Amino acid sequence: MGQIWIERLLRWNAKMQKLLVGRYARMDQLNTTLMRGSLILLLLNLFLPTSIAFWLAVSLLLWLNYRFFSKRIYPRSNENTRYLSRVQQLKKKLDLSKEKLKERKIYTFFKCPNCKQQLRAPKGKGKIKVTCSICKEQFNKIV
Repeated sequence: MGQIWIERLLRWNAKMQKLLVGRYARMDQLNTTLMRGSLILLLLNLFLPTSIAFWLAVSLLLWLNYRFFSKRIYPRSNENTRYLSRVQQLKKKLDLSKEKLKERKIYTFFKCPNCKQQLRAPKGKGKIKVTCSICKEQFNKIV
C-alpha cells in the first residue's frame, strides 16, 4: 500500500517538473510580497462587510500565478529587480526621515534654493552663511 502512494507521488512530481520546464517558476521577493499581501487581504476580508479586500486578494493571486507560470523569464526577473530597487529606495527614505526626526532638536533642516539638496545647520546660531556641498551655492539662512 505504501509503495503505491510513493509511486503516485513520484509520477505527480515528474508531471510538475515537466510543466515548469521553461517557465519562470520562482518565488522571488515580488512573488513573496504578492502572496503575503493576498493573505493579509483575505484575513482582512473576514472583518469587512464588503468584498473589496477579497477581490483585491484574488487579483494579487492571479498576478502571482501569471508571474510564476510565465515563459518570459527575463522580463519577470527584471520586474523583481525593479521591485527590489524601489523597496531599497523606500527603506533609504524611511531611514533618513527617522534620522531627521531623531535630530530635530539639535539641527534645523532646509533645502538649497538652487539644487534642492537637503542641508542642516545647528539650531540657535542666528543668521549664518551656508554653502551647499553639492552646487557650492552660498546663501544666508536664519537658524
